[in-house]
Amino acid sequence: MKIDRGTKVLVDTNVLLEASDEGRRWHVQSLSVFQNALKDGVDLFLCTQVIREYLVVATRPVENNGLGMDLATALDNVRRFRMRSSCVAETLQAGELFLEWAGRFGIRGKRLHDLQVLATASAAGIDVLLTANEQDFPKPSPFAIFPLSEIEPLQGSQR
Repeated sequence: MKIDRGTKVLVDTNVLLEASDEGRRWHVQSLSVFQNALKDGVDLFLCTQVIREYLVVATRPVENNGLGMDLATALDNVRRFRMRSSCVAETLQAGELFLEWAGRFGIRGKRLHDLQVLATASAAGIDVLLTANEQDFPKPSPFAIFPLSEIEPLQGSQR
């Protein structure tokens, strides 16, 4: 499945992690997103929270559920991701939306991080969140979620 031309897509942290680790299940699909977005007419976005989360996991030791990257490599990866996407910051409007949705959906604990990503995307006028972990978001979601698993892999890929 492809994302429609003209769609504004916020890329979730796990998509960046999938793109950075060849051993991950959706590695090929995540690379396809970054390699084909411009050609497919899809606008990719990252938010500041996603970049922070990526750096935390990428530089965390493998034995602590991280990628074990050195900081220079992780920062270089962020630079490369940003070359193929635009960055949006968290705003006061996103903060208000986050608080409204947290109360409406009864979200607690670690899932609040994911809700903030949705609120940031919505406040920035982004159409859809691309994620490998759609189950982490409220059902029904206040925002369109597109599973990474439904992305068509790169042509000629073996995965």
